[in-house]
Amino acid sequence: MTGSKRFATMLAVLTSTLPLAATAEDAATTTPGTFQIPGTDTTLNVYGFAEMDVTYDLHGRTSDINNNDWASFVAVQPFDNLGVDEPRKRQVYITGRASRLGIMSNTPTPLGPLTVRLEADFNAPNDFQGELSTNGTAFRVRHAYGQVGGLLIGQTWSTFLDLDSIPDTVDFNPAGALALTRQAMIRYAFSFGPASLALSVENPRGLDFSADYDAVPDFIANFKYGGSWGHVSARAVTHEFRNVERSKRAYGAGISGSVKFANETIIASVQAGDGIGRYMFNALLQGAFDTGEQLELWRSYAYHIGFTHAWNPQLRSNVIWTQTFFGENETLEAAQRTFSVNVAKSTDFVPNRRIDQLYVNTFWKFTKNTEIGLEYAYGKRSTFGPETGTQHRVNALARFSLY
Repeated sequence: MTGSKRFATMLAVLTSTLPLAATAEDAATTTPGTFQIPGTDTTLNVYGFAEMDVTYDLHGRTSDINNNDWASFVAVQPFDNLGVDEPRKRQVYITGRASRLGIMSNTPTPLGPLTVRLEADFNAPNDFQGELSTNGTAFRVRHAYGQVGGLLIGQTWSTFLDLDSIPDTVDFNPAGALALTRQAMIRYAFSFGPASLALSVENPRGLDFSADYDAVPDFIANFKYGGSWGHVSARAVTHEFRNVERSKRAYGAGISGSVKFANETIIASVQAGDGIGRYMFNALLQGAFDTGEQLELWRSYAYHIGFTHAWNPQLRSNVIWTQTFFGENETLEAAQRTFSVNVAKSTDFVPNRRIDQLYVNTFWKFTKNTEIGLEYAYGKRSTFGPETGTQHRVNALARFSLY
């Protein structure tokens, strides 16, 4: 699951299709990093970067650092001063696993240009070649799709994610209000001048900790209107939670946008739903749960707001604030807490009531193809009981793009 506005910008550039009248020779000479494959009318673009990320936790961090939780996931932040769960202080982690490699091809067809994208990074765990020896991590698929006109088939970011409202964070994970989900789908986008409407059928994945399985795909719609001033996006999702005995349909909706000034950009987003689950990052573990009598849905909502100031073309700073809230449900809370303590033997699944996060960062492009970033990230997890878990983290990155 990875990302921030810099990734969204790269995505917008790299996924744009060539004009129908353009030839392979035109593309090879006008698009940076693109060349024509000899003997074909296909152009190929190779992109990516080598990246080093550093996290320094002043207070406490998750014990799952070797998995995907090296980046911030405040929903499972260790609790403060609770006996054996008392967090260790001043921990550092340095990794190159966020490095990325991708290729995109573009081929003229009678139906219009065919774009094919394959992208992967190294952010999958690999304990056999872990930090003890060679620091190996596994290659994992991020994007794998084909697109002709408005039709896209394959794996990419969920249609419920508004890429243009992603906050610009050094942290590999973005603000917790976002739908940080990539999955397989069939999507068609209709364009109406500055507006578009995307409709998709996407891979389902329930999460209720009780023999869940999937029978019906997720359905998503996303309307977007934009221009040089910024954009607005309104979207909705419905998906199903199901186990061998029960099923329940979940619903979620969101609205987001951006406003651009001379040197400033403001972004904001709010989303909410019953059982919205993985379509809101901090609600990933609080979508639904079987209480033994029925399948219950967590009601949740979240928002973020971000401000970017560009000091000059090479230097920019960001401030981002985000909160996630869960509705009170004593039966649901008690059932999931019992599962966490007695079955999972972990505090990770103890339900949260509220999650707060703050990011303050600066990015500097100090030479061609090279960017560094420094960030302070604060987070606080509060449960329906007495527990709280607090994150105080410093993030840094150095990224070296291929061109």
